[in-house]
Amino acid sequence: MIKDIKDAGKYKILCMISKCDQSKTNKGTPYLNMVLEDASGVMDAKFWNLTEEQANQYKVGMVVEAMGDVILYRNALQFRIQKLIEHPEENITDYVRKAPMKASEMQRKVHEYISSMKNETLKLVTETIISRYQKDYYTYPAATRNHHNFVGGLAYHSLSMARLADQIANQYPYLDRDLLISGTLLHDVGKIVEFSEPVLPEYTAQGNLLGHISIMNCCIDEVAHELGKEKEESILLLKHMILSHHGKQEFGSPVSPMIPEAEVLSIIDDLDARLFMMRASQETTEPGKFGPRVFALEGRMVYRRKDDKE
Repeated sequence: MIKDIKDAGKYKILCMISKCDQSKTNKGTPYLNMVLEDASGVMDAKFWNLTEEQANQYKVGMVVEAMGDVILYRNALQFRIQKLIEHPEENITDYVRKAPMKASEMQRKVHEYISSMKNETLKLVTETIISRYQKDYYTYPAATRNHHNFVGGLAYHSLSMARLADQIANQYPYLDRDLLISGTLLHDVGKIVEFSEPVLPEYTAQGNLLGHISIMNCCIDEVAHELGKEKEESILLLKHMILSHHGKQEFGSPVSPMIPEAEVLSIIDDLDARLFMMRASQETTEPGKFGPRVFALEGRMVYRRKDDKE
């Protein structure tokens, strides 16, 4: 499996094509810039010296047997493909990464958090929205790339944030814990509408035209109206949490955080995403070495300490 590839050498793996972009060399020869994925991880790949017909043969979502050489390129392992054989009989769901928690366990923990809430309005609205998207909430990714971009990533990321929010609320008693828990559990639910499906998602028309922040704000409005709670201040504050959770307008939030709970939500969302990306880089890097530059982390290289053997 991909996670077992630690060194350069010749390899043969059964995997899925999760990215497949065509390009041409300076001499005009077609090649493919690819990402190969299985249930254990992902790896960048290049397929050189192709004809136009060969380059058009491979698509995202194909399960293939990849044969070739793995080399170290810019501090990262890269698969230089020599041959690809399609395996159409394989189920692509067997070749995608999944959250490290089972859906049933994540569901149990989410309901524990909801049950612990004391504000009946926030509790009811949160429970209603998650129940409405019950199946998708535990299968959709939190992003199409960069962080928690795997099956179940949305719920896993939200739960990670809820645990952080719970601890921060204990440290700062003046914070509204229920508002924080509701915000963490609901902040990315709009991605269920923004993305087309849990596996190899693309942006929907609503996703491109509205975005998950606006979608979620409208959802809270709708549910609060159905429950007769639309005039309560806690609903106004929850909507502000959602609208401001990207922190700045240039990052997609129409407003900046104006209450402490919104500031916390924005910070822990960013923290959980960044730590995920840093750890993902470390997991493909040898101890005592730097990983490749990570575009989403301002192009930084991430160092893996020598005693990190996990």
